[in-house]
Amino acid sequence: MNRAYNDNNEYTEAMASLKFSDEAKARMVQNLLDARGQTADNVVPMRRRRARRLPRIAAVGVAAAVVLTVGASATGVFKTAGEAFQGMFGPTADTEIIDKIGRPVGASDTDNGVIITADAIIGDKYHYAVTYSIAKVDGTAFDIDLTNTVGDGVLPLTFGEEDTSLSGYYGGAHGGSYFYDADPADNAIQYVDTREVSDGEVRGHTVRAKFKDLCVFDEDMNRVVIAEGDWSFKFNLDFEDTSVSLPAGQTFDLNGMTATIDEISLSPLALRVDYTVDSEVQWDENAQSGRQSDHDSAQMQKYFESVQILVNKADGTNIDLSYAGGSISPGGGKTVCQKGDIFSEIVALEDVVSVTVQGIEIPVQP
Repeated sequence: MNRAYNDNNEYTEAMASLKFSDEAKARMVQNLLDARGQTADNVVPMRRRRARRLPRIAAVGVAAAVVLTVGASATGVFKTAGEAFQGMFGPTADTEIIDKIGRPVGASDTDNGVIITADAIIGDKYHYAVTYSIAKVDGTAFDIDLTNTVGDGVLPLTFGEEDTSLSGYYGGAHGGSYFYDADPADNAIQYVDTREVSDGEVRGHTVRAKFKDLCVFDEDMNRVVIAEGDWSFKFNLDFEDTSVSLPAGQTFDLNGMTATIDEISLSPLALRVDYTVDSEVQWDENAQSGRQSDHDSAQMQKYFESVQILVNKADGTNIDLSYAGGSISPGGGKTVCQKGDIFSEIVALEDVVSVTVQGIEIPVQP
């Protein structure tokens, strides 16, 4: 059995800055998870906005009227990959690296006076991120208060339905999504979707994106539709993969078990570590569907959560991915684990000196 273990939903951390009661926050978290068919009991605290892992196996139909433009956003303004991802990585992000490995897209669909456009993509061996723009074609703004965020600029928005699947890919994936406003001067809002796949590589696949009804959460945490519509289109994951593989094969003690590092994949965008434990995790087969039992939670901690992963930079700082998401696959007396995440910043590989996995420091060769 392959048990998904993922990053928390995209709004959990941001909610901490709001002056809502704990009960109100929990309701919004559950509403967001419900939109993706998940339960709040399985949410794991994270440093970054992430949704829990979703199986990306649904076949998504593409609308007959698919509009393909070239590099044009929902506002009709051309965006380079660097410009499109500044909202995700910040205004000081290294746009030279983003423009090298990322690509503008421009695929879009219009329904009921609203256009959704995939502005740009960026990716590596196992990860990808897409930034979308959403706007009314008549140039007016959506009837929402853009200053009412849930922290870190994240807007309390969601889709009534959403599915972004990879054509021809039938494995697992984890990641997340969130809304923000990149430019208050225009009428568009932005949507970011990120993924890490666990069964193969990303590049060369086609993304089939489908969205239905744009919604906002009201004061009672109920979803209110602000733009009805059904949007679907597709585009290729075409980018430059700059991933490097670090030396593997090292072993480390993991709570009395022995674990072996199988692969470490590093890029300016993300990191993933694959390791195998010489003991097979035992899941609680009697656990309530959609709920994580105390037994399974303890197994997660033993095999997965407790593994420390650090990306060490030349300036003495590090990026802590110890709480990253991934997957656990038991079988044959062993447990194969994958743990990784997209960074909150673009990191030049020449600025990384090493990666630490559970106390073992693996140098990054210049």
